[in-house]
Amino acid sequence: MFLFCCIKNYSSMEIEKKLQYLLDRFEIQDVITKYSFGQDLHQGEDRNVQEVWKDVFTDDAVLDFQAAGNPPTNYQNMIKIMRGDGVHNGNMSSFSNWQHLMGNPVVEIIGNEASARTDLWATHKGRIDVGIPNQSLYVAGAFSDELVKTDHGWRICYRKLEIHFMDNIHTVQ
Repeated sequence: MFLFCCIKNYSSMEIEKKLQYLLDRFEIQDVITKYSFGQDLHQGEDRNVQEVWKDVFTDDAVLDFQAAGNPPTNYQNMIKIMRGDGVHNGNMSSFSNWQHLMGNPVVEIIGNEASARTDLWATHKGRIDVGIPNQSLYVAGAFSDELVKTDHGWRICYRKLEIHFMDNIHTVQ
């Protein structure tokens, strides 16, 4: 009943436009969250992050993680930077486990383009076998994304990492 009361003053075209906005926004939020799943579901030696990230980024997407000391690059190279290339360790190789939580997205959609800013909270547990047991790294920040609607759905074409603070904290095993 409430929904009917709210929409009865809109034309069918207005309702269709609002519904499309909601569907697009949900899909954008899912794409933003899939980034975290790509990171977190493929921990340790499993480097198959690309399996998930191909549904997150456009082929030519730029990831600007200069805040973490990495030059802007594509997502395929960022996977190598983070996980290693099979010969060299990546910058996440000193962690045994991690979790990336995304929240509070602000999304603006204009046609087939969108921008979003999403808070990030990431935790990383130090690996015992590389000499940093009892250490955890916590990162608070945000991602600023530019997205485009493709034939395969919404994809991030530009992502910039912003770090508010990082803490390396002694923990108990």
